[in-house]
Amino acid sequence: MKFRRIEAGSYYSYLSEGCRLCRKGAKMVLFVTGSCPHNCFYCPISEDRRGKDVVFANERFVENLDDIVDEALSMSAEGVAITGGEPLSNPERVYEFLEVFSHAGLHTHLYTSLPVRESIISKLSEKGLDEIRFHPPELENAGKYEAPLKAAKKSGIEAGFEVPALKFDEVIVKIVNGNDVFLNVNELEFSDSNYRRLMDWGWEPGDFYQALGSREVADEYARKVDKFHFCSVKFKEIAQFRRRLIRMAFNMPDFYRVTREGTVICGLVEGDKDEIRKFLIRMNAQFTEVDEGFEVDIGVAEKLKDRFYASIIERYPTAERLILEKDPLR
Repeated sequence: MKFRRIEAGSYYSYLSEGCRLCRKGAKMVLFVTGSCPHNCFYCPISEDRRGKDVVFANERFVENLDDIVDEALSMSAEGVAITGGEPLSNPERVYEFLEVFSHAGLHTHLYTSLPVRESIISKLSEKGLDEIRFHPPELENAGKYEAPLKAAKKSGIEAGFEVPALKFDEVIVKIVNGNDVFLNVNELEFSDSNYRRLMDWGWEPGDFYQALGSREVADEYARKVDKFHFCSVKFKEIAQFRRRLIRMAFNMPDFYRVTREGTVICGLVEGDKDEIRKFLIRMNAQFTEVDEGFEVDIGVAEKLKDRFYASIIERYPTAERLILEKDPLR
């Protein structure tokens, strides 16, 4: 079998369209709910989302549809990955979002742990879903997913399994090859929320928070599966996430300096907002108003450092605006 090796140890014999867009950093992740009927010991979802009926578009907390549109525009999204929790624990919400994305011409893929009925598959297809990925919880009872996979293909939805490299299961191999669907295997990942449970189950973390021995499980699948893709923990960080950041950074005003890692560097001016705004308007300077003050060109911050508190900051171009470094100018 011929494999193509890509960044950070990932490789594939087949990539679905959803994976191609993820690799470009062009896929917005829409977390539609933290509700889930399962309690998988390896689940990496953070505690601020786990079990809570909340919606996030990438890192942005969503209160209304405009928030989702803003996030999609901020990264020039070409597609949407619908995830959770278990997205289909709130199917009506999923249908509503799918209609919006379909009308916008965005590619959509959905993750689900439920072996859903054919009627649900038909509804997802009707609303415009392009791709579906099934995850048997803890890789048990994989045979239950063969009928939904067949129904998805019949409805024109590209279909497959997406599982963590937890253990090898011959049933998954037979279903994938027998139905000409794909298998995505993700390297098992340590997170703040699953660290202790993974350790209790005998896994140990590597230098990039990958579970040692997980890669070998994926390699065993690769030797037997026709349409296969292995995604490493490192790939998600240095390729997929970085490329999304870069897309977002270059959509920001020109005064932000974009680094190779996709972070942005600018000036930050803090103090009396009304006074600062007057000075910036008088200078005909570009600015972005934020909670702390105003983000501006570094040269503008230099000019204002004797009148206000000014600094140079490096931050992520994401909605949460996480500041990585802050250097005062005086």
